[in-house]
Amino acid sequence: QAARLSAVANRLTCRAVHTRSSRPHLRAPARRPSIRTMATEAAAAPSNPFVQYVVIRKDLGQGMGWPLGSICAQAAHAAVAAVWEHKDHPDTQAYCAPGAIDGMHKVVLEVKGETQLVNLGKKLEEAGVAYKLWYEQPEDYPTCLATRPYRKDEVSALFKKCNLAKGLIAQ
Repeated sequence: QAARLSAVANRLTCRAVHTRSSRPHLRAPARRPSIRTMATEAAAAPSNPFVQYVVIRKDLGQGMGWPLGSICAQAAHAAVAAVWEHKDHPDTQAYCAPGAIDGMHKVVLEVKGETQLVNLGKKLEEAGVAYKLWYEQPEDYPTCLATRPYRKDEVSALFKKCNLAKGLIAQ
């Protein structure tokens, strides 16, 4: 798979090189790593992959009777919003790079309810972790939280008190 990632990244890099202007004053500044670099880094770090953490409220299904599909939709909204809001961050770009897209890692966790979700958000904010707290509208209450992609070892310790979401969460 690493060879396939390199081949895709190489093709994309070659296209980018051939489309650049030969006039130096029109060249874009080289601030961001290339797609090849991002795909190579993503493939080279299988023991410490980029991970997006998604945390759902267990009480939505068990206590409030939400259908599983509605809870999944909340998780999807939060995950997409977190990626979109941080689309220019190098880690997000590496996570979404063409050569890495099929190897995305997400960890879906659960907390008991709204209080725990909001408290987790505060804890992440204090630690400087970028996240999106998704609010159901028009009711305006938090349903899910998702981080932007991070290397697993950067943030995993902050989620130790959360349980993996397993089994049926909806009745």
